Amino acid sequence: MHDEALTRWQRGWSAARGWNDAQRVDDVTVVLIGEPQRRVSYVATERNAAAAAHLALTDRNPPGTSWLTIATAEPERLAAELLPLDIVRTEWLMTISLPEQALHPVPAPYAVEVTGGPSLIDVQIYGYGELAASGRMSVLHTGAVADMIQTDPAHRRRGLARAVMTTLATHAVARHTTTAHLSASPEGHPLYTSLGWTTLTPLLIARTAPL
Repeated sequence: MHDEALTRWQRGWSAARGWNDAQRVDDVTVVLIGEPQRRVSYVATERNAAAAAHLALTDRNPPGTSWLTIATAEPERLAAELLPLDIVRTEWLMTISLPEQALHPVPAPYAVEVTGGPSLIDVQIYGYGELAASGRMSVLHTGAVADMIQTDPAHRRRGLARAVMTTLATHAVARHTTTAHLSASPEGHPLYTSLGWTTLTPLLIARTAPL
């Protein structure tokens, strides 16, 4: 269930972050990252959670640097089954038809800047002489994926995240992309829900236990 959506999200998420080396092992997507705090990420549905956990626990990466994202309807139950992995948090895989997303303009006195390439849209909102909010959307043949939506704490509660999402959606639709996915944190989930995004499934985020 949600296999296709999870795959679409993983491909766009990886593209948004420049993680271009991925392979399939035992029906688990292995994203080779190589960053100091995250060497690899194993992405799978619940039926392949045991295989993903085995890969993480038996690879040769330093403790705490092998991560997992598992789509599951029951994250609390699965978390207990995945011990001794370190359970980090629960996120939510969400989707939307981009033309249906609620639109919110950039509030004054802020200004928006859009950059990127053929497969990336980067949005930065500036105000009071500094970067106030930003976000990125990868645009692939499988659809778009929103990622790294951030607002500086000093500029929160001013509608900037909504303006970032509006700008990303508008530019993705202009590129003839209609469907999008994202992984929502506990903080971001209410925002995306209010914009019209639909929750498909919880995502359990875990990693090997750090020292």
